[in-house]
Amino acid sequence: RILCPSARHTPKMRGGGSLEHGAAIAVLARLRYAVLATWCVLTVLGAIFATSFTSNTSIDFSVPPKSRSYKASRDFDRLFPATDVKLTALVRRKDDGVVVGKELTELTHDLVDWARSAGLDANASVVGYVTMLDRGLPELTGAFVNEPGDPSRSTASLIVISLPTNESDALSAEIVDHVHARTPGALDVKLAGEPYFLQAALDGVTHDVEQVHPKVVPFAFIPFLYIVRSWRLALITLACIAATAATSYFVMWPISVATPVANFAPSMMLSATLATSIDYSLFLLSRFREEILAQGTAPDATAALAAALWYAGHTVLVSGVTLALCFFGLLFFPISLISSLGLATGLTIVVSVTVNLTLLPALILAFPAFFSRIELCCGCGRRGVERGGALWAGADQGAAAEASAAARGAATAGAVDELAAVVEDEEGAATALVRKNEASRLGSLPERAPPGSFWSWLSSLALNRSAVVVVVFVAALVPCAMQVAAIETSQSQQQTMPRDAEASRAYSEMVDAFGSGALFPFNVLIQPSDGVVESADFFNRSRVYVRRALELANATDSVNVTGVMMAGATDVPFELVHSALHADATACDALARLMQRPVCRELRLAWHQYTNGDAEAGTNATATYVSIALSYDAFSARATAWLKDMRAAFEQVEAEAGGTDTFGLVGGAIAMNDSVALVYDYFPLMIGITLAVVFVLFGLAFRSVVVPLRAVLTISGSLVLSMGCAWLVYGRGVLAFTGWPSVPHAGNLSWSTPILSLPIMVGLACDYDIYLLGRILEFRLQGLSERESVAAGLESSGPLITAAGAIMAIAFGALLFSSTTSLNELAFLLTASVLIDALLIRTVLVPAAMGLLGRANWWPRTLPPPGPPIDLLPLPPASMAGAAAADDTTGASGTRAAPPLEPVTSSDRALSSITPVALIVP
Repeated sequence: RILCPSARHTPKMRGGGSLEHGAAIAVLARLRYAVLATWCVLTVLGAIFATSFTSNTSIDFSVPPKSRSYKASRDFDRLFPATDVKLTALVRRKDDGVVVGKELTELTHDLVDWARSAGLDANASVVGYVTMLDRGLPELTGAFVNEPGDPSRSTASLIVISLPTNESDALSAEIVDHVHARTPGALDVKLAGEPYFLQAALDGVTHDVEQVHPKVVPFAFIPFLYIVRSWRLALITLACIAATAATSYFVMWPISVATPVANFAPSMMLSATLATSIDYSLFLLSRFREEILAQGTAPDATAALAAALWYAGHTVLVSGVTLALCFFGLLFFPISLISSLGLATGLTIVVSVTVNLTLLPALILAFPAFFSRIELCCGCGRRGVERGGALWAGADQGAAAEASAAARGAATAGAVDELAAVVEDEEGAATALVRKNEASRLGSLPERAPPGSFWSWLSSLALNRSAVVVVVFVAALVPCAMQVAAIETSQSQQQTMPRDAEASRAYSEMVDAFGSGALFPFNVLIQPSDGVVESADFFNRSRVYVRRALELANATDSVNVTGVMMAGATDVPFELVHSALHADATACDALARLMQRPVCRELRLAWHQYTNGDAEAGTNATATYVSIALSYDAFSARATAWLKDMRAAFEQVEAEAGGTDTFGLVGGAIAMNDSVALVYDYFPLMIGITLAVVFVLFGLAFRSVVVPLRAVLTISGSLVLSMGCAWLVYGRGVLAFTGWPSVPHAGNLSWSTPILSLPIMVGLACDYDIYLLGRILEFRLQGLSERESVAAGLESSGPLITAAGAIMAIAFGALLFSSTTSLNELAFLLTASVLIDALLIRTVLVPAAMGLLGRANWWPRTLPPPGPPIDLLPLPPASMAGAAAADDTTGASGTRAAPPLEPVTSSDRALSSITPVALIVP
């Protein structure tokens, strides 16, 4: 319906054919200025709300409902609602000396004074080595220095600052200024915590959007300009990029307000915008350029645009649908960071397709004379471009290409015997008429590479050495598959934060000195069956349970345990806690004199923190938790193994308790660990569904079983090769010798890299495959043999596929210059995938495989035998064509034009069932 021919105009097309303006062209022609105005408004709105969208992104991880820790996390949030945000200051000496001393004491007391001036409870808001000594609790100082056994040798110390949630943003900014202004000169203080991590992630996104991506746009335009050779057409692509990026941000802005969106979604959206906008406009504008140059000195921009939409528009539409569906498949993952990224990038692809199929033609229709003048630079002139040759031709091949085009034109003008057309009978059914002269076939075929060119040589190599090419490819897959099998992933927070951010450096130093347990402690939620925490029996058995679980998990030496009933290796007697909770002021004063510290206040604070009871309000505690801080990174593989062992240990302990109490592990890296585990449980299903979607779409588009099967196999091979290369770089460190921080020897990949890269790699592979097969089928239906059509399809589409791959590689490769390691890994994987697919798979392996399969390529579909061509373009109705023939039987030079149309003969009846729409693959 969109490109359904109407009986209005029959502009002449190259090769002597004609193409009527479809309904889409007619509608766009009438509404071209409205279309331009609409996209201008959306672009302006997007520019206004872009900053709001990026500031709404986050690195929030919520526990998915189907995970093991969901119930425990839900219970913990209900029993212990978050009322504060914790920040951590890492304190070191600039000379790397012992940090415990006068300067640390001054800094701690200064922060305590700041907390009082801000209206906070200083004793609860600032906790560290010095405050523990001030309270007479030396046994609790070990958690705040990196040498708990001998604090006098410690070179690093932690100060934990708790801020009310509703004031955390403003107060965290105040602390930064206060610390920088009041820190003693001998100390180096770095702040870490959720607000700073979020700000660091946001700053990284802003840097990528404002600094990295704009710098790569000129480089992405180099292959584009090489193909279209027109600065005027490049302006259209720039308009498409701006409209797509701004509109996508505008669409995602309200979504980011309503639901969490991954912090690196804006960077991925911008990369997808650059890649698809340039790629899709390249498909359309390169075909538009071909048609304009083939029309001679009086080009018809509308007719050329109709042909571009008819051929390349289908490719853009199917490619965009496939790529968007692959991304929307991420919505089924139970993690907001993954699903939001899939939604954001999928919507960007939809917007890009819409922009290229509406804004691009509207611009050409609004300014046809301007865009019909094909020139590489101002003043070069259209004829100068024509002398440059065809798409694949360099300066040395321009003359050969021009001579080839002239020969085709002469053959067409002088040797057409019969003309094919599509006529409509009384029931509206289409009856095919075909051209039967070989000279007509030469004139109507798309451009091919001249003999001796690189693409002619490559097609000969792929077809004449088909078996060798396939064997070499399979042999290369084996070692790559072995590398893929060895891939290990990591959940480290350091991979998701910019390397040069202060919060990132603080986190790295903190992990090295303390582990990340101080920032991300694990919590053991304990709920007594009788609902009574304040009892000697519960205190005793809780301590036994926790220590028994640590022994079973072999984790007694690498953790710091804190709760209301225990502090490290020290038990807190129930009688002391009970007395502190219920003693009056006089008794507390006496106890303070006896213990030489304010015991009542400290124990009441601990009770308030570690239980859900409130002694002052008179509410009883029904649950408590014990905090376990690891001495190593809570997101490391070692911590994942520890968590697995601890869960098994608590299951055994709970069974031994006989249902007396229930236990649950929450906090720390549990939310991410369970989420990632759940994602990778879904991952094989995601791969299967993605490839199944590809199989169905290719099968429907080409009406074949072999085509989608071959596509799935080659796409799978491309995935294996790309993943193998990524593991060699980041897992084996083959590029570590360069010293480039974007390609370190990490020993693992970020857990998100394989998940996020799969839909992009599959979508782009489908993109190039569809375009290549569309050209091959076009040649095949024009009468070429199987081998000839494969060679011709490669020669005509190879340069464009290579240019499109280069554009994609540049667009995604821009993220290699990001300061976020996970984005570097993703960029490398996508860049490697695009280059492997565009330079090897689609241009060498696929032609070789199709050369081996021969006629079986299209099974069970039966194509007409090689010979006379079938016009893929819709031609005018018989009545209109006859009138045109009667009105114009001679050309401008006096030569007789083509004779009137004639019905098909019985020998051609077999072709009548193939309608133009059915023949268009994309």
